[in-house]
Amino acid sequence: MKRILAVSITCLAEAFAQAPGTSPSLTATVQTYCVGCHNQNGAQAGLAIDKLNPDQVSADAASWEKVLRQLRARTMPPVGSPRPNQAAYESVVSSLAAALDRGVPLKPKPGDAEIATRLAALLWNGPPDQQLLDAAKSGRLKDPAVLEQQIRRMLSDARSKALVDGFFGPWLQLDRLADVKPDPQVFPDFDEPLRQALRQETGLFIESQLRDDRDPLELWSANYTYVNERLARHYGIPNISGSEFRRVPSPGPERAGLLGQGSILTFTSHTDTSAIMGEPAASPATRGRWIRTHFLGVNPPPPFNNNFSRQKGMPLAKQTRGLPASPCTNCHRNFFPLGYGLENFDPLGRWRTVDGTDPVDASGAMVDGTPFNGAAELRKALFERSDAFRNTLTERLLAYAVKGQPDMPTVRAVLREAKPKNYRWSALIAGIVTR
Repeated sequence: MKRILAVSITCLAEAFAQAPGTSPSLTATVQTYCVGCHNQNGAQAGLAIDKLNPDQVSADAASWEKVLRQLRARTMPPVGSPRPNQAAYESVVSSLAAALDRGVPLKPKPGDAEIATRLAALLWNGPPDQQLLDAAKSGRLKDPAVLEQQIRRMLSDARSKALVDGFFGPWLQLDRLADVKPDPQVFPDFDEPLRQALRQETGLFIESQLRDDRDPLELWSANYTYVNERLARHYGIPNISGSEFRRVPSPGPERAGLLGQGSILTFTSHTDTSAIMGEPAASPATRGRWIRTHFLGVNPPPPFNNNFSRQKGMPLAKQTRGLPASPCTNCHRNFFPLGYGLENFDPLGRWRTVDGTDPVDASGAMVDGTPFNGAAELRKALFERSDAFRNTLTERLLAYAVKGQPDMPTVRAVLREAKPKNYRWSALIAGIVTR
């Protein structure tokens, strides 16, 4: 992929240089920050590197989309390289997206009956109910207000749990929690009721976001969660008794949203002594990869074979910060720091200020150098790249709806239509089922 991106960036500069209406500042930005490293002499891939005209951007759409994804997440240029300012990034991203969308053939709009079928399959994994069928038969589902009303009604229905289990579970990898086997010598308090409570917390939280038709970005920032007595004890939340879950304020800004939930913090850790790390530890690499994939939408490349040997008793984060340069660490520095921001959470997601005998160091920086210290500041830095998450989520939800890989111009069209409605769930879903 690195070689493909090298060719693509070169072609990107050349295509923009020739594209009608391209501003000199845009061409200058790409030439200044990209072509010096990614040039024709260094490119090695089976792609033509001759000068492109704008029509060829669509012809090589898959490669251009990879470039666009990296630029939107601001993971290019790489760590330590000169970078354009925010305005320049936005200009490049906007122009490339427009070039990719140019000339995309229009698709016929679905009829009311098809919209009803798609909607029920997406939200309930079942057939339309009578109320939805009646709206379709009357021809009213094409009315945006009626469609929004039906979507909100269906999201409030218990059957929408099918969406939580069928889409969010696999996408967020929540099923990995079932395979976690914490070492009982290290974590004697971990039991099956806690495992189930961790999973249920995240499920109830997502259900509430859908039911309340929130901006999906609040998955990462909402300042509440759901706990029962067992989970409250795990988190150190007082005055909660009984097995019933109830909504409570987050204990602090670090716990807000998905990044503060024990389900994700646990399955992205090494919790047993048979793990590659040799002893249980929170894993900045695994946590960082998870954030990079699910928020920024950029998948790290497959790992190299490595001979990493952990020094027993030394905090894993401390050891990885001092690794010498290598093919592994040169790549890891693009996502390890994201995991450092979660170091105040132990391998089971409990709050901590020390790791062993060492004070926790939760400082890190984004690829572009934006610093953060702790989960709250990490979240703030991620939100500066909120467009990356919106595109990632919409792409994955559309893929779930169509049971295949969606085309990215459709993803962008859905987002454009949803923007005036603050990207609420109902707006995204309406855009998906009417295409």
